[in-house]
Amino acid sequence: MNRLDELWATGRMPLRDGLFRADGRSREAAVEGAGLEHFRLGGPIDLDGAGEAGAGDGPDEPVPADIHVEAELPGGAGRVVGGGGSHGSEGFLARLGADGSVVWLMHLGRSNEFVRIAVDWPLATFTNNCGRSLTLDLASPDFSG
Repeated sequence: MNRLDELWATGRMPLRDGLFRADGRSREAAVEGAGLEHFRLGGPIDLDGAGEAGAGDGPDEPVPADIHVEAELPGGAGRVVGGGGSHGSEGFLARLGADGSVVWLMHLGRSNEFVRIAVDWPLATFTNNCGRSLTLDLASPDFSG
């Protein structure tokens, strides 16, 4: 079991902003400014540098991953979920495999909680509680299963 699987199994996620993949690859992720239209992926990061599975009160400690919404993917390819963390400003998105295992999880500390998902394969649009949306191409290398 890898680090992301361990966190997900306990209902937690890394607090650090990033795209964390079950295959061990992780990248910086950020939302700049007031809207999700300023989303970007950055360079590689180390998931193990994103905190230990402890109390959740340090700057890089894991935090709860509260799922608020989910949508099935076509052809039994699993589902995508969205929600929030321990602060109202946090949001996360995740893709789960058909068996429920996490394929990738993206934490965004300034996105707000995600409350709606619309899937029009290969696109998935995640909308936060402020009505702002982020559309991801689930067939792209970063977001594919």
